[in-house]
Amino acid sequence: MDYGWVSLLPMVLALLLAVVTRDVLIALLSGILFSDLILGYYGGDVFAGIDGIAEVFLDGWAVRSILFCLMIGSFVHVIEMSGGIRGLLILLTERKQVVTSKRRAELLAYLIGLLLFIEATSSTVISGVSAKPFFDRYGIPREKLAYITDSTSAPIAWLFPLNAAGAFLMAMVGTQISAGTIGGDPLTYVVRSIPFQLYSIFAVTLVGITIVTGRDLKIMEEISGERVGVEETSAVQEEEKKKPRAMNMILPTLSLILSIFGILYITGEGSIGSGNGSVAIFNGMIVTLILTGIYYGIQGVVDPKKYIEWCVEGMSNFLQITIILVLAFALSNLLNQLGLGRYMAEISGDMSPVLLPVSIFLLGSLTSVATGTSGGTAAVLMPIAIPMAVNLGVDIHLTIGAVVSSAVFGDHCSPISDSTILASMISEVDVMDHVKTQLPYALISGGISAAGFLLLGIFYR
Repeated sequence: MDYGWVSLLPMVLALLLAVVTRDVLIALLSGILFSDLILGYYGGDVFAGIDGIAEVFLDGWAVRSILFCLMIGSFVHVIEMSGGIRGLLILLTERKQVVTSKRRAELLAYLIGLLLFIEATSSTVISGVSAKPFFDRYGIPREKLAYITDSTSAPIAWLFPLNAAGAFLMAMVGTQISAGTIGGDPLTYVVRSIPFQLYSIFAVTLVGITIVTGRDLKIMEEISGERVGVEETSAVQEEEKKKPRAMNMILPTLSLILSIFGILYITGEGSIGSGNGSVAIFNGMIVTLILTGIYYGIQGVVDPKKYIEWCVEGMSNFLQITIILVLAFALSNLLNQLGLGRYMAEISGDMSPVLLPVSIFLLGSLTSVATGTSGGTAAVLMPIAIPMAVNLGVDIHLTIGAVVSSAVFGDHCSPISDSTILASMISEVDVMDHVKTQLPYALISGGISAAGFLLLGIFYR
């Protein structure tokens, strides 16, 4: 059963509360409970919302994502405790003179994000962990780090077809080929749609411009860059007793990268681009934590018992953000039950060929903001957008680009997006602070993209 416009209400409530209260937990719980009331009133399923939280753990992908977030906490903490972060900081600033300024620190995060196009989550984690100590050293706001890592993860991943996002996109296009809506090869459609993924292109370009020019928007300049409520805890004091050693960060990071690529290759049966991203990052992190523990043990940095304690301490640091992720998954599932995505697609109605690209972009953006998922938005819109493009004579590659652009743009603006939450978590900033400081940049890129799709709709055939 679809609930029409009523399906919008839980998400509207959640977004309003997220802005007003600045507490994502309250916003998500309110959205879940309101969804519960709607499902109970119309369908008699009064416990759907509460059950929805538990049912998150029935989804293998969601469980792996949740556990991965906890293990990120372990990964960051053990590197810090081993002296790896301080070691890398000393190596690049004092010995090698590589990262010697604010601009170079930002470029480090930016370039890592560009290079790790194979997997968005890995890009966020590795660029964030690697660059964070330099941001702190040079007094750059952590919110700027969250903005850079978030804007060079999903946008870059969607721009390259030889990764999990590309495989997902090819699968969606392939279903339209199988249905006889269009003919040809999925890879060709995806590759030719890349120039039309306007939001990803403009978002990544804008990040580079802010770094090279050293100019930020006013809201970012007003951020002090100080970590809220930070104290030099006993854990940090203990870390300072460890001999700074850059390899204690470099080797675990390389291990994570190689493990993820290796598992992508295995799960893709010889093709990295066809590999299972969630399986790769989950198992890659497990392998990395095990190998890191062995490596630290050989050095005499820590014994096995203490290493496990470090891992648990790291998980506890990321517990709240993991709870937010669970609630975000639960709300997304409930909104799917309410038929929000289908309703957002259906209200598009009959459109002029000229307005179709920009309409798809705007509609998809609203859907992505509401649901907090780029992949889910693309999956909902693609089966509707491509047939509409065929019927109206609009270029298919332009249409695919509009769908992907809308999915990524909305995802960047949504406080319940898993990529938004992950970037906040890695950078150790409040989710709403990240949304507030990233939103103006996203709106600039989004506004230019909307204008671009309008012009393409008029002049491109």
